[in-house]
Amino acid sequence: MNFNYFSHSLYSQCQRAQDALEVSGLFDSFCDDRQEYYVEAFLDGELEWTEYVHGEEELQAFKDDAIRHGLTYTVKIIDTERKQ
Repeated sequence: MNFNYFSHSLYSQCQRAQDALEVSGLFDSFCDDRQEYYVEAFLDGELEWTEYVHGEEELQAFKDDAIRHGLTYTVKIIDTERKQ
């Protein structure tokens, strides 16, 4: 057992994992283009934290968390066309 054997074995495992992801559709759903947002949370007018979030579900979770903790927030839509 040498380096070449382990390298080939690892490569084969990675290929099988990628094939399984492609067949299941998980790979495509992970790579799909989701809207990106830049959000800031404030407490009494002071910036508490900033975050980049991806997609509507993650944005809603951020907003719910901010409200739950008594924070106000701003949301800026990131122009993905301009980033590339």
